[in-house]
Amino acid sequence: MNPDIRSLVAVTRSLEQAGIRYSLGGSGLMLSLGLTDTVGDWDVMVEAPLEQVKHALQHEQIEEITSGDYPFGTDYKLVVHCDAPQVEIIGGLSIYSSGGLCKLPSIPSSSWNGIQVGSPEVWYVAYALMNRSAKAAILLSYLKEVGANKDILIRLMKEPLPDTIMEEIRLQIET
Repeated sequence: MNPDIRSLVAVTRSLEQAGIRYSLGGSGLMLSLGLTDTVGDWDVMVEAPLEQVKHALQHEQIEEITSGDYPFGTDYKLVVHCDAPQVEIIGGLSIYSSGGLCKLPSIPSSSWNGIQVGSPEVWYVAYALMNRSAKAAILLSYLKEVGANKDILIRLMKEPLPDTIMEEIRLQIET
C-alpha cells in the first residue's frame, strides 16, 4: 500500500512558493528509490531560518518540537499536523559524532511525484551516525549499485565523521 502523499505535497508546494529549498529524506527518500514500502513520517530537510519556514507554512497547523536528544544537534524541528503520515520539517539537520557536530546538507538530487528528493549519500551518513545500521546498509548497498555522487561525498568528508563512515566514503570515491 502506498502512503498518502497529499500532506507532503501541500507542504512542499508552500515551501517552493516561498522560495525555500528543501529535500525529502529518511524513509520517504528510501520509498522514492524503491528501497522500502513503508513510511512512518515524511522528513523534509531545509536550511532556511525558522521564521522564514514558519511564514511559508502559516496556513498549516504547525508545532515546534524538540529536535531530539543527543546525538542530534539539529537547529529546529516542526511537525505539520495533518493526516498520517505527518510531515516533519528538519531545519539544519546535524548529528554529533565522536569528532564533533556533523552538519548534513539538504541537497536535492532527484524528483519523485513532483517532490525534491534528497541525497542518498547524505542519508547514508545520517543513518550511520544515528546507529540505524539496517537503513544505512540498504542505502550503502544502493550507492554501490548505482554509483555515488562523488561531489556530495567530498563535501561530507569535510565533516567530523567517524573513521568507519569516512572509510566507506573513501571507498565510494575510489570506485
